[in-house]
Amino acid sequence: MDNFELREKAPHETVREYAYRVLYQNIMTLKLPPGTAMSEQELSGVLNVSRTPVREAFIRLAEKGLLEVLPQRGTFVSKIHTEQLAEFRFFRVTMERAIVELACQEFVDPWKTKLEFCIFEQGKFIASGSAANFFKSDNTLHSLLYEGCGKPHIWQVVQDSNLDYARARVLNVSDGDAAEQMNLLYEQHKGIVQAVFDKNVKVAKDIMTEHINKVMGDVAVLKQEYPEYFG
Repeated sequence: MDNFELREKAPHETVREYAYRVLYQNIMTLKLPPGTAMSEQELSGVLNVSRTPVREAFIRLAEKGLLEVLPQRGTFVSKIHTEQLAEFRFFRVTMERAIVELACQEFVDPWKTKLEFCIFEQGKFIASGSAANFFKSDNTLHSLLYEGCGKPHIWQVVQDSNLDYARARVLNVSDGDAAEQMNLLYEQHKGIVQAVFDKNVKVAKDIMTEHINKVMGDVAVLKQEYPEYFG
């Protein structure tokens, strides 16, 4: 757990919520990569909490499919499941094409301003080489499209369904030439936003499809480089 990122407890956060949040964020950012052995005792010491909130966090993470309990062996961060990625790609492409079509019909301020700022922010993250912040901003851009169309709850469903997909994206952006990966995604983001502003449904849907499918095209390469991360 050399890369484990310890975060401060929020003012009104319970110990249970804190333990879950820190473990969840470390798993999703691959600070705890797939296959990592998880120890209640060790993590309670790292987080400076009792074992009970850590155990409860383990249960919640297992329910989300992020932890796997293997009898007689222990608890491990779940591997990224290729079959689930393929299934989710279909779901995500379907939803994202629908949302940009809605956005092309009517997408008003302050959502336009927020999208423009998001694109500006991503350019700064590329310049500073911050892949982690770029990925957060990537998620923000997609969430703004849903919120601007009055569909925030659907975005939450998408988020809750795409945990393996999200981890694969983090790995993809972090792998090899991160700047090249970020620049490609950045250009796609700019194209999507411009198409929405221009109310060009076809272009928006075409770029979004290419954008979502990109991860699946890269998975084959990632599986060769990180076979221990995939199941």
